[in-house]
Amino acid sequence: MPQRLARVQALLQERPAEPWPLDTLAQVAGMAPHTLLRAFRTSTGMTPHAYQVDLRINRARALLRAGDAPADVAHALGFYDQSHFQTAFKQRVAATPGHFRRR
Repeated sequence: MPQRLARVQALLQERPAEPWPLDTLAQVAGMAPHTLLRAFRTSTGMTPHAYQVDLRINRARALLRAGDAPADVAHALGFYDQSHFQTAFKQRVAATPGHFRRR
């Protein structure tokens, strides 16, 4: 099963800004959706969606450090809107994107 999960992880890492429905990821892994959820959480400690959001936030950090505007980063990384990006960023980094960028 680890090879199946590696395909899903690679897909999320290659294209983190794209929306990936659980059914699509399950097809990539050749598993039922709930089986994928359990196996992915066991392997990584988080769901595929949480893993994808973490990938996006890590890339956002790099873009913000490079001087990109938070709104541009939110759009580039596939967040629904800047508010959604700010909420996800603040939950994981304990700072708003604007504050992080100014540091």
